[in-house]
Amino acid sequence: MSLILAPGEGERLRAPSGHYVVKQSGGALSVVEYHMPPGALGAAPHVHHGHEEGFWVLSGEITFDLADGPRTLARGGMVHVPRGVAHGFRNAGDTPASCLFLLSPAGYENYFRDVHRALENGEDLTPDRLAELRARYDTVSA
Repeated sequence: MSLILAPGEGERLRAPSGHYVVKQSGGALSVVEYHMPPGALGAAPHVHHGHEEGFWVLSGEITFDLADGPRTLARGGMVHVPRGVAHGFRNAGDTPASCLFLLSPAGYENYFRDVHRALENGEDLTPDRLAELRARYDTVSA
């Protein structure tokens, strides 16, 4: 069965900064949209051992912290991060930014659900607590 979502549709989840919209969950691929306010840290450097991740910048500018140094990309820019490669990202600008996460295989979108539940429960999402949640999905701090 095909999945069709109109603009704005999907499972909306709170993030420490901004919000996520899960567009596709499960199977070979998950797709998550992330909206970040100016100055937001999207993710401190980390390494995924269970999946690959792609980023497609939808609006604004996002700085990706990669092994060969930081790289800022605007709308239409894309980054592919294979398993085992350290990366992080942030909105270093003064305007909102958004990107699409492409996760293969699917499963890591459940981390975003865990973050949402923790925020809804009033938890303080310290770097240690975020690392604990990421560890459930074969992801470690870099």
